[in-house]
Amino acid sequence: MSAQAKSPAEEVLRGPIKSKTVFPVLILHMLAQGPEHGYGLLQRIEALCSELLAVNTNTIYPLLRRLEERGFIAGEWDHPTKRARRLYRITPAGRERLARIKHNMLPYLDLLAASIDRLRSALYETQPDSIAS
Repeated sequence: MSAQAKSPAEEVLRGPIKSKTVFPVLILHMLAQGPEHGYGLLQRIEALCSELLAVNTNTIYPLLRRLEERGFIAGEWDHPTKRARRLYRITPAGRERLARIKHNMLPYLDLLAASIDRLRSALYETQPDSIAS
């Protein structure tokens, strides 16, 4: 692999792929469990993967708008006469999109998990006596 080419697994968690794949699937997955406000989604994503992926309002709110524009989620204001918090729900198209993303993402996640397991094993499992000395 060239210095510029990245493996598919590496691409799942980097740069634009992260905001185009990982965050959308997390948002759709969380909304499939029930309606949520943008800040609530941000907090749940942060709790789930804060050590791995940085999440902030500059990422989440534009993504929520894009998902809404594409018909994957629907949002409505909490209060009908004043601008309060926006409550988001997943749409049928969003459920279909979630299933597609999850199906396509699983091989990469399996690849990442296997790579991490091999690395952990190589670094931390006890070595046979002949090698350890």
